[in-house]
Amino acid sequence: MADKSYFDFQISLLKDKYPFFKDKQDYHLFSILCIKYYFFSEATTPFDPEKILDCITDGANDGGIDAIFNDPLSESNDVIVIQSKYYNNTKLNDGDVFTELVKIDETLNNLSKWKVSGYSDKMVSAYKKAMNEMEEDGKIRVYFFTSYNPDNKKEKTNNFKKYSKAFNSYGDFNIYYMDDIKTQIDVVDNGKVLVEKDKLILDKTDNYLEYEDSIIVNISAASLQDLQNRRGNALLGLNLRYHIKGPLVDEGIKKTISKDCDNFWYKNNGILIVCEDYEISGNVLHLNNFSIVNGGQTTVMIGKSDIIKDFYIQCKIIVAKGNSDEERHNFVSSIAEATNTQKPIKKADLKANSFEQVQLKMELKKIGVFYASKKGEKPTSQYNQPYLITTLEGVGKVSLAGVLLMPGSARSNSQRMYQDEYYYSIFGADARPGYIKDLLRIDYYYEKYKKNYSVIKELDPVTSQPMAGNGKTFTIAIISFLAKIIQGTFTYDDVLSLINDTDTVKTVVRRMGSMEKIIQNNLDNEEELFTDIFVLISDEILGYCYGNALDKAKNANISLAPSDYLKDDKNFYKDIIPRLKTRYNLNKQFKKNIDSLLESTNKK
Repeated sequence: MADKSYFDFQISLLKDKYPFFKDKQDYHLFSILCIKYYFFSEATTPFDPEKILDCITDGANDGGIDAIFNDPLSESNDVIVIQSKYYNNTKLNDGDVFTELVKIDETLNNLSKWKVSGYSDKMVSAYKKAMNEMEEDGKIRVYFFTSYNPDNKKEKTNNFKKYSKAFNSYGDFNIYYMDDIKTQIDVVDNGKVLVEKDKLILDKTDNYLEYEDSIIVNISAASLQDLQNRRGNALLGLNLRYHIKGPLVDEGIKKTISKDCDNFWYKNNGILIVCEDYEISGNVLHLNNFSIVNGGQTTVMIGKSDIIKDFYIQCKIIVAKGNSDEERHNFVSSIAEATNTQKPIKKADLKANSFEQVQLKMELKKIGVFYASKKGEKPTSQYNQPYLITTLEGVGKVSLAGVLLMPGSARSNSQRMYQDEYYYSIFGADARPGYIKDLLRIDYYYEKYKKNYSVIKELDPVTSQPMAGNGKTFTIAIISFLAKIIQGTFTYDDVLSLINDTDTVKTVVRRMGSMEKIIQNNLDNEEELFTDIFVLISDEILGYCYGNALDKAKNANISLAPSDYLKDDKNFYKDIIPRLKTRYNLNKQFKKNIDSLLESTNKK
């Protein structure tokens, strides 16, 4: 299939599957295609066409930004900025690309200072929304996608260094060409985490060091390059670490390859491959069902480099141990964790195979929830509701808000879930699968509520509307708090007597008692009831408290954004809980809706 035909075909599939896009131009759909396969390809990060269109900003006065949104796969809701170029065989003009990137850098600098004049309302709105959702340790990452493919490796290699200079403030820049995008689509669509069969060349015939069933060999850089160019990202299916493009790491590898390749073996740690089986025939290493689990950065850089003279790389080949698929997978994951501990991998990956995660996965499965604690896992069709499919990070965030009642942390500092004092309360032996399932259900309903413009537009635009758009974790905490009160885990008097002692009140409200779930009664109008509850919380509780905080900030000549108010757990204890008590007691409809869902009909 010709290159243009390939992307034409993919775009036509997108239109057929999502009629929502039928009136969009192909260059818009190319951006959407890239977003889908690079950021919304996992079962736990479903592709929502309406949500994607909201983040497309391509048009007049877009500041060079074609799309902007939060990365659903990052731990800190990083902000993703997209620029794409879709054309037939036109060669990338270095000057044009550089100009576009300088434009993006200037736009981001202006927006960071809230200089929005001259930019489209849609782009500014998308930027504000993404920045509000980004956590404290999040960052902005810029991606350039193009359907063009360089004529040679040298052009492709040099471009990254050249284009990176366009960024003064935002150095996290990535560029993906036609072949990169095609490989990504192939990997996602085929769902493979292992390469079935391929080969590498050794330095000498039968030269290897054995340890049990595994070996250490020296492999040809040229053969690794050939393998990388043919297989691409498929080689890294079980690698914990994502390839992070950056001048410091990449330039060091490139310099050794070009200037000192004879000493590459001494200066580089080599790569580690885990496989099901291997065979050595002379100087050829044949691998079966394998993946590179350490050395992805080295592999990718060798794939991009001009190798004038072949050289050799240390390579450890480990045969996965175990009598079952699960045992072998656990073994591979433990190897990957142990060999990547000094590298920037996701914390969730390091926890994925721990005992408590395996146990929680089993318990959630019993009640119909698919818990993807490992990369590459896909649910079956039996999980027919979005809230029945989740991740370790997803459970951690809703549990920070709903189990530990730390909604500010859940919104802006969710990495606290990995601290021992919180981690085991969420994922350990005391975890309540039914409670978690209900939290996921509430989270799902809230996401639908945020899109209900006919309801949201009726709220106060200064106080309540921002709370509706940004207050999900606080709302989850409010409903969970009420459930704990209703089920007798603690009383309002217990909490209010300690309201000024934040540390102590935290220990009280995180109690679970005998609670096994939040939603006690499954009603036909459940979504409608939750929508009514969300509206009142947005307006009479969060909006009211935020309005008071705005007045205090104004009197003190201090600016207070919604995200600032909602990132502080103390605001939940000192403002929200006292206000919640009065609304629950005085607003009869609110109490009726809450009780109909959260109070057991068997309660005497």
